[in-house]
Amino acid sequence: MEALHTDTLLRVYQLVTTMLALATLGGAWHMKAERALWCWAGAFAAAALTQTARAIAIALDVPRTLWVVGHLGGLLSALLLLLGLRVYLGLPLRCRWPITFAAVVSVGAFTLTAWAGKFWPSLTLTLLATAALTIPAAHAALQAWRRQRGFPLLLLAGDLVVSAVVEVARGLAVSPLISATREQLSQYNAIGLFVTVALVIGQALAMLLLLQDRALRQIERLIEVDVLTGLLNRRGFDERLRRLLQRGDAQPPVLALLDVDHFKRINDTHGHAIGDAVLSGIGERLRETLRPLDLAVRLGGEEFAVIWGQPEAGGDARLGERLREAIGALPFMTTAGPLTVTVSVGVARARGASEAPEALFSRADAALYAAKGAGRDRVVLAA
Repeated sequence: MEALHTDTLLRVYQLVTTMLALATLGGAWHMKAERALWCWAGAFAAAALTQTARAIAIALDVPRTLWVVGHLGGLLSALLLLLGLRVYLGLPLRCRWPITFAAVVSVGAFTLTAWAGKFWPSLTLTLLATAALTIPAAHAALQAWRRQRGFPLLLLAGDLVVSAVVEVARGLAVSPLISATREQLSQYNAIGLFVTVALVIGQALAMLLLLQDRALRQIERLIEVDVLTGLLNRRGFDERLRRLLQRGDAQPPVLALLDVDHFKRINDTHGHAIGDAVLSGIGERLRETLRPLDLAVRLGGEEFAVIWGQPEAGGDARLGERLREAIGALPFMTTAGPLTVTVSVGVARARGASEAPEALFSRADAALYAAKGAGRDRVVLAA
């Protein structure tokens, strides 16, 4: 097999990281709110710029110790990739120790080269330090994948694990422990560079897929949210009710359907803007009344629903009364003055995982109509 040429691979590495830096910088500028992209763009830029600085140092025939700047690209890239991943995952940044670590290693790389008069100690040190920063990034990606699943996180985690192994192997291979001759050192380094270029491209692909996945999730959330009240809409309601019923918990979920009493009268008397203000206020009161693990939904018009995923045993009527009182106890302050609004509530507890969502909804709906037929402003339990 023909030997790989280190200088050629370094130029390829420089070209690839430059292109990826420009692409991610453009994406970061377009998606200014996505702060992780700025870190990832910096990671690619660090690799490209350090290789450019190395080439300039060689061309200008500056002291050989300064050529070590080319060894720092992977270290800085790993640092910025770690910080960007933590930003993307919403984890505490905790940037003091990795920045301090990278700074100490950088100073150590120049010092070792000046003292030993050789490049391999610096390269070994920076590669092992790069692996030390890559490992926590791989761990964070794996932990996130276990919680969220998804191919992009798995791809990034796998790429980072392989990167850490390659960095350690390359760092040892360029030392006298493995390489007996300069030719062996150069060849092992070239092989490591070849794999590193492929892994960098894999990281960029994983980042692109992560951003695409996040954008799709945001679109899905927008599709499932009612614009007026900020609650789930009917689409989101159907999906979550189905999932809760499939869990088969010891305490089956409880569903409450609410209908605003005489809502048409509010619209006819005060106008639709006041009606919308009342509906928005009801959404706010439902959020204030419920626990974080409960779900409030606007089904459409003046109809709402609440799902208790982990309800109290035997407290269905009390749950319904809590909703009725939360809405009817205090008037809603509107531009037309204070308006007192009441709701009729139908409550049904699921009969287990065997009950279809449609059947549970139908029983709660029948209880709601019974509440309206009995005079409104009351709670009726389903049979």
